[in-house]
Amino acid sequence: MSPMSAKQRHELKYEISPHDAFVLSQRLGMLFPRDGHAGPDGRYVVRSLYFDTPFDDALREKSEGFTARAKWRLRTYGTAKVEEHEPGRTVRLEKKVKRDGAGSKHAAWITPSDALRLCGRNAPAAQCPATGADRSAPPGVSGGDENPVLAEFRQAKVVYGLRPCVVVAYEREAFLCAPGNVRVTIDSRLRSSPHPASFFDPARLLTPYAPDTVVLEVKFDDFLPDVVRDAVRVLSAVRTAHSKYALGRRFE
Repeated sequence: MSPMSAKQRHELKYEISPHDAFVLSQRLGMLFPRDGHAGPDGRYVVRSLYFDTPFDDALREKSEGFTARAKWRLRTYGTAKVEEHEPGRTVRLEKKVKRDGAGSKHAAWITPSDALRLCGRNAPAAQCPATGADRSAPPGVSGGDENPVLAEFRQAKVVYGLRPCVVVAYEREAFLCAPGNVRVTIDSRLRSSPHPASFFDPARLLTPYAPDTVVLEVKFDDFLPDVVRDAVRVLSAVRTAHSKYALGRRFE
């Protein structure tokens, strides 16, 4: 699928308490299958490194409520260090686009060496053997210079001066529902660091930025089935435009 043809998806976000998150997790676990990449406890760790311009255009557009905006990030999964020359390891480069309330993602799977180069090699790769699991690139999605997402990022890096700004990490539980292509996620232990090296080496310090907050996200294509709508209903839930990127930069 080319970047221009990525499907638009709807996204609902809520902030809930840790207690409500526990109850909701138990309920969803009885109704829907979990993401196959989850560990024995049903969770997996997500780390993202966000990029912005020297003028913080992505941050400003989010805070000012632009109806059309985009942001770039690198993403990896698990608790392993990202080695520069680790055979078979991939890092996901994503452009997340928002337009009139709907969103889409355009992605390229790249090598750790490519990820370091995109960061200007300011973030040193770890030297210890990796111990965590990582997602492999899905069929039909390839890295390399031919990938249009990677080519667009390199162009944007030159034109707009994109540079790494903040690392955000959290634990995620994910549940799937085939009708509507629904994905429900529960994100907890939200942490951030202004140092790009923390993306490559998770042992580096990350600071909790919302210790008492859990983020519930419901993503779907054209419709949200009633069974999902009823299952995710939490009386204390607060609808929010929670931005992990924006909140992760509060401590600069």
